[in-house]
Amino acid sequence: MMLIQRQFLKKDRHMGRFFFDLQGQHSASDPSGLPFDNELDAFRAAQRFAAEIASTRPSLRGNTWVAVLPRKRDSEAFCISV
Repeated sequence: MMLIQRQFLKKDRHMGRFFFDLQGQHSASDPSGLPFDNELDAFRAAQRFAAEIASTRPSLRGNTWVAVLPRKRDSEAFCISV
């Protein structure tokens, strides 16, 4: 068990951490983020997240978006409309 945790933590350090915030009519900040190999993988995850929100919360369509921010929150964000 300890070996698996160490391997996961080691892998996590080399991966980028991305935060998925909701912005617009309803805003929410992602406090912990998720690790991804690269920006493209994080962007694709945000697209799936936005599609899931749009299907479960139709009232958010067109007035809320998912902002994908890298580890440094002051850097550029990718935005996907819900």
